[in-house]
Amino acid sequence: MKHPVPRFERLVRLGIAAVLVLLPIGSGLFAQDNISLAGQWKLKLDKNDIGLQQQWYDERFSDSQSILLPGSIQEYDLGEKISTETEWVATRYEQFFELDKYAPYRTDDNFKFPYWLTSDTHYQGVTWFQKEVTIPENWDNKQITLELERPHWGSMVFVDGNNMGADSSLAIPHRYDLSEVLSPGTHTLSIRVDNRILYDIGLNSHSITEHTQSNWNGLVGDLLLKASDPVFISDVQVYPDVENKQARVQVHINNTTGSPQSGGLQLQARSKNTDKEQALPPAQKSFTVSESGVVELTYAMGDDPLLWDEFNPQFYTLEVDLKSGSSYSDSYSTDFGMRDFTVEGTRFHINGRPIFLRGTLESAIFPETGYPATSKKEWAHHFEVAKQHGLNHIRFHSWCPPKAAFEAADELGIYLHVEASVWVNQGATLGDGKPVDQFVIDESKRIMKEYGNHPSFVMFAHGNEPGGDNYEAYLADFVSMWKQKDNRRVYTSGAGWPAIDENEFHDLPDPRIQQWGEELNSVINGTSPSTDWNFEEDIAGYEIPVIGHEIGQWTVYPNFNEMSKYTGVLYPHNFEIFRDFLEQNHMLHQAHDFLMASGKLQALCYKADIEAALRTPGYAGYQMLDLHDFPGQGTALVGILDPFWDSKPYINSEEFSRFSSRTVPVAVMEKRILSNTETFRAELEIAHFAEHEADGIPVRWKITNNQNRILASGETVRDLPIGNNIEAGTASLDLSSFDEPQKLNLNVTVGNLGENDWDFWVFPESVDTEPSSDIIVTKTLTPAIERKLQEGAKVLLQINGKLKEGKGKEVVGGFSTVFWNTAWTLGQAPHTMGVLVEPTDPLFKDFPTEYHTNWQWWDIVHDVHPMVLNDFPADLTPKIQMIDTWFEARKLGLLFEAKVGKGKLVVTSIDFENKLAQRPAARQLYHSLLGYMDSSDFNPDTPVNLSLIEELYE
Repeated sequence: MKHPVPRFERLVRLGIAAVLVLLPIGSGLFAQDNISLAGQWKLKLDKNDIGLQQQWYDERFSDSQSILLPGSIQEYDLGEKISTETEWVATRYEQFFELDKYAPYRTDDNFKFPYWLTSDTHYQGVTWFQKEVTIPENWDNKQITLELERPHWGSMVFVDGNNMGADSSLAIPHRYDLSEVLSPGTHTLSIRVDNRILYDIGLNSHSITEHTQSNWNGLVGDLLLKASDPVFISDVQVYPDVENKQARVQVHINNTTGSPQSGGLQLQARSKNTDKEQALPPAQKSFTVSESGVVELTYAMGDDPLLWDEFNPQFYTLEVDLKSGSSYSDSYSTDFGMRDFTVEGTRFHINGRPIFLRGTLESAIFPETGYPATSKKEWAHHFEVAKQHGLNHIRFHSWCPPKAAFEAADELGIYLHVEASVWVNQGATLGDGKPVDQFVIDESKRIMKEYGNHPSFVMFAHGNEPGGDNYEAYLADFVSMWKQKDNRRVYTSGAGWPAIDENEFHDLPDPRIQQWGEELNSVINGTSPSTDWNFEEDIAGYEIPVIGHEIGQWTVYPNFNEMSKYTGVLYPHNFEIFRDFLEQNHMLHQAHDFLMASGKLQALCYKADIEAALRTPGYAGYQMLDLHDFPGQGTALVGILDPFWDSKPYINSEEFSRFSSRTVPVAVMEKRILSNTETFRAELEIAHFAEHEADGIPVRWKITNNQNRILASGETVRDLPIGNNIEAGTASLDLSSFDEPQKLNLNVTVGNLGENDWDFWVFPESVDTEPSSDIIVTKTLTPAIERKLQEGAKVLLQINGKLKEGKGKEVVGGFSTVFWNTAWTLGQAPHTMGVLVEPTDPLFKDFPTEYHTNWQWWDIVHDVHPMVLNDFPADLTPKIQMIDTWFEARKLGLLFEAKVGKGKLVVTSIDFENKLAQRPAARQLYHSLLGYMDSSDFNPDTPVNLSLIEELYE
């Protein structure tokens, strides 16, 4: 199947001819004449890596295939057709070859892969690109640089057969000095690109893995030849000093004339991204340079410099002009911000004000192209969507984005956490003297030089979750080095771990409500519903900020309607497999219902995770995994957005930002499930991390029922300092008058700054749970009971704790949805994604419920084994259905009804026997079930053979 990139759009964007243009270059690039190399290139694939030996760089690829660059060869379906023989970079997909259910997808004519998005072809090896370039006469004796914004991975450059060097950065442009070989006239430029594993940086690093961006081969972003005079500015680094209203500037000057050169520099800063236009007075500095040198000076930023932060992302462009004698001149422009991102105690501060990081990950997920965007417009869209959801922070997991991401973040006020392209784990090790150790150091230096001026770049780690015997000592030296070299940001060893003394902040997985391997022992699955807990114990003992590492990881069912969006290089053949599984078990018609019900539960789980963070004193922030779907590692559909940053139908940005924004009310409740002998009570708090303190803000609360009738309300006035745990009164309601079960809602508004709400339930303390004489309740179908059933009896069969292997014993249900996904976690519980019911069904007449899981279901489902009903009639839909992991797509039921002869049967695996006095929700559901079975509404219409039922249980 072809999924072509829109070629016409790319032609318009790229142009096809190499044209001579004069471009003003921003942020870290010197202004000069430039030749764009975008357009047609010849290419040759070198799968066996013989090109160097056979000196392909001396050949002319006249008869070779053409390709448009920037771009990748995968966009042209070059390489081998994917198959069982494909040598992926990414790891952990052994089950694909072991499990029988994947056998139909391991054939050559129907190959489909379940664990990440795939292109039609795969190529790992060397590709050669070649182009004729014409150098104009006025470039004679110029300094000429080739800039390749983002090759993947290693590059080598040849001009007319001359080897001009190699580069292997995954983070910054590859630059080559071609001055000696590019005289005026026509030349042959050959570029060798190798996307094999050049260093063992970890096969799941998002900088290289098929889990996310794919292991593409090509050249993307700017492809330029740049000319300047032989005395030129190679780099400018700006170190803001907010306290003293000045900036320390380092100007790096190169001289290729062969003799010392003297001259002068003029620097001038101008405001950017603000209505407050400022053109600060220029500063001058003389210099003398032999081959290279650094001129340092202090630039005064005026009496009232504009400060950069999330609220006012205003910054400056610094223009540096060089004059050397009467012959040579150059200019350089870079953006920088006056901002001070620091650590004070356990909080981050921006310009002296405490902030709370509300973040998500960006893992190089670009399904259309398979490689990262280099357009500021696309990055701005991603960041704007994040801000709409109340976020102010993005972590780049084991990779560093192109300059366009930094530029967009500067303009929108997004705090960026960047990493040096590695996830050295799962076979790879750090700190053991391997080449990766030096690569991390070199890559980090390249990143700091290339992007260090950007005010949005506030945090740095070597990479993600390191492995090895000696990584702690290595990272201690690494962090110490950067703390000494560059104070423009704060540093930690690694995302996830280790929490070493040298860190300026820790990025740890402890403060979240579900840990890897916890299964049903987590906070959300092992503790009855309440909000009177937080992560204080998890961060206790740390005297520096702690960021919650990859919180959430809550999944949602695949949205098969999303598949039509995949029109580019990567396609969701994994979704086709999951759709097949669903259809085989006669549930494809329920796909949208599964999406909506699991999505509502997913949103509930994220709300619980984030509000716990906001309730935690001294907590510094969180990094979600993820606001949008992660397409790899088994297919981790953890986003409330799809991979294109579009919303899914069950929650929007306004609803999400109620519990994730600058000002959020939170409620501390001992219980969410209460009896009518109790009083509901919630202590109200405010988390306020806005631009300013706020005085005299009315905090209003109300409790309403399903008819939106106000049952209780209150108001208090509070001053809001910057911080959380700001006390805001108590909401309460005496429940003694509630004779009927009800879902109630507590709503809290904080002036016009924020609003949030919470559901809670009240159930009668005294409720009849004795079945009528017409109902036979049994734990097994004896011959006598079967006979009565055939003759017309009503029977309730309770088989909780008795399910057979293959019939539900192996399926562990929980309250939460699946964590990450069951393939990558190797089957960690829970295996289910919540309940799906019809709330208007008479079964629920006395049990208030929506169509999806809410907190009143916790006690009912948190450690339940649903029945596997695959072999039952296709038209049988359980009255209480559980949504299975999409890797199995079994028809799961907690309760179903069937027609048996003249009789009526209900079968359930819910525990309706034990400790009902302490389980008001389960007690109430049981009461509602018995009432339903006693009513005329109980009339099953699907006949089921008793042998199928007897096969379910021991």
